[in-house]
Amino acid sequence: MFRLSKRVEYGLMALQHLARRSGVATAREIADASNIPYDLLAKVMQSLKRDGIIDSYQGVKGGYALMLTPEAIPLKRVIEALEEDVALTDCNANGAQGCDRFDTCTIREPLGGLQQKMAETFSGMTIAQLL
Repeated sequence: MFRLSKRVEYGLMALQHLARRSGVATAREIADASNIPYDLLAKVMQSLKRDGIIDSYQGVKGGYALMLTPEAIPLKRVIEALEEDVALTDCNANGAQGCDRFDTCTIREPLGGLQQKMAETFSGMTIAQLL
């Protein structure tokens, strides 16, 4: 069964928290409110910052805040910021290099269509829809 990784789940929960708060929140605050392991969440937040989804602020009132409105953050962008490849099969992720049966595979094209529909769904859904 296809599942989102814990990194993606925690990233979505953190972004949901920031969107509801509409301000700055610390990683500790988010971790405690969402019952997420702090160390993993801190790494997730770094990845989201690197992708430009959130920004960090130093100081007494420091923490993280959204760089974009919740409506402007598609789930696909979050998933791609936190995972290298999200694909149903190796050939969908890596083409012919991902599979030694690429040219003779009978399920590659139907699963490729499903992969495309998943990508469209994740592109069409935003953080705002998680609120």
